Amino acid sequence: MVLDETAAVHPYDPLRFHGTVVWLTEDQGGRRTGPPLPTPERDYAANGFVPPLTADTGLASLVIRPATPGAWRSAADAGWLVGDYRYPHDVAEGDMIVVTESLTVVGYFHVESVG
Repeated sequence: MVLDETAAVHPYDPLRFHGTVVWLTEDQGGRRTGPPLPTPERDYAANGFVPPLTADTGLASLVIRPATPGAWRSAADAGWLVGDYRYPHDVAEGDMIVVTESLTVVGYFHVESVG
């Protein structure tokens, strides 16, 4: 399932990845509306992949919960939309998840811990 930029889901747990999300500006090719503004009732849902995979080879549905909604850079939690979904790559400390809306790269989630 590929979710569009307006997608949001009810709070989703567990979010196993902990780290920092950095959003691209519109000039960098990111969201033209700026960083997403999820609410406590609705998490931000998008897509992501872990390099060396690409959007063509490893795209999966992703949930991100920033500590500071609307900030260009924020501590955040994230997880694959399907529970303990490890498709197609186990995520580990030090990995980066490329965040996309459809196939457009809109941000990066830097994984600091998994738990």
